[in-house]
Amino acid sequence: MWKLVTTIQSCTRLTEVLSFLNTNRIKYRVCRFSPSYTEEQIEQDISRLGLGVLEAVTLNVEGKGPILVITPASLALDFTEFSKLLAPFAIGTLAPTEIGPGSPCSPPENILPPLCGLFGLESFLSPLIEKHGTIGFFVESGTTLIALEASEFRRTLCNTSPIPVPTRPKYRAYATPGRKANESCILGVSLENADFQTPKLLTIAAWVRNHYSRCLVMLGDGLHRITLQLDSDAPEDEALEHSKWLARDFVHSQGSVFTLTGCSCAFDFVFCSGIQATHHSYSNYYNHVTALFNDNKAFQDSCRAFAYDFLKRRPRRQQNNAKHIEMSCRYVLEELAVISCLTQGLPCSFVYPGSLTILEEIARGKHPGVPECLLTIDYVELKLKSRHKLEGK
Repeated sequence: MWKLVTTIQSCTRLTEVLSFLNTNRIKYRVCRFSPSYTEEQIEQDISRLGLGVLEAVTLNVEGKGPILVITPASLALDFTEFSKLLAPFAIGTLAPTEIGPGSPCSPPENILPPLCGLFGLESFLSPLIEKHGTIGFFVESGTTLIALEASEFRRTLCNTSPIPVPTRPKYRAYATPGRKANESCILGVSLENADFQTPKLLTIAAWVRNHYSRCLVMLGDGLHRITLQLDSDAPEDEALEHSKWLARDFVHSQGSVFTLTGCSCAFDFVFCSGIQATHHSYSNYYNHVTALFNDNKAFQDSCRAFAYDFLKRRPRRQQNNAKHIEMSCRYVLEELAVISCLTQGLPCSFVYPGSLTILEEIARGKHPGVPECLLTIDYVELKLKSRHKLEGK
């Protein structure tokens, strides 16, 4: 056992990994994030690979020795279900102390590249890996990523078991009480928001799948242009084009999250920019909520409360800047007009992983002057909690 563990230690350094890939004529790309990148920024960048970011863990099978289990990094190994698949053999994790101090695999990183051919171990793969054209994995630390095509990755595999690896989301979702039993919902997606990166998005999509038969995924690209203007002073046309690109990149990278095998919910994507540019009722709804904002103090106060909260999330936004407040209020008014277009004659729920107080107030009947279609919306706030925290890990 110790000899094998020592081999794993020596083979997890970047030089050894690259040597293995080069020897096997594997095409790959190396991405090194500079020290100026924050952990949040790295997570945002790698989220563009969706379920294609892989990780590996070594387990010990009683009487057989170590195995390598490879899963999407956004999901966790379902240890209980995996144990059943390997019964009657008992399995256990290899503790960090068994890896040995001072190695690239030692805590806190404990990173192993998902290359069973490098270690000579029997490997077990999640079937979700087959769904991706491009995959990536970290080596040595969370700042060095190797990316390659899935076809190239398959060439690195050897001694692969046909037993699939069961996985589960890393988060659990809890909805606000009193949810109505609607068949359809709108899932609001805020671009470049950590709550919509792959690990949390998997939980959100699973919750929607379990409670609705149809879901309209509303991508806020036309609205996100305002966020970009607040954060970078970008011209409006440039901000809009970049927002459109971000929305389409989101669909490309996260599409498989919504199309998992056995999905009983029909997911469709809609872009706010398209609604704003082409929907025949958008201008009428926007003029309606704008007039209400100008004439109704209670509604105006609620919109401004949203604006203040929106502005305090980033350092470049200024809560006392009249222009920034106006832009943030415009964001919420445009959003309400888009939602009005999507809910015409269709009682549904609006699902969002966070607090949108203005929609909550509308759902409670506080603003009866809004467009009539908004009054039928059931607002559902999702709270996401890490399973590790829930399980005390």
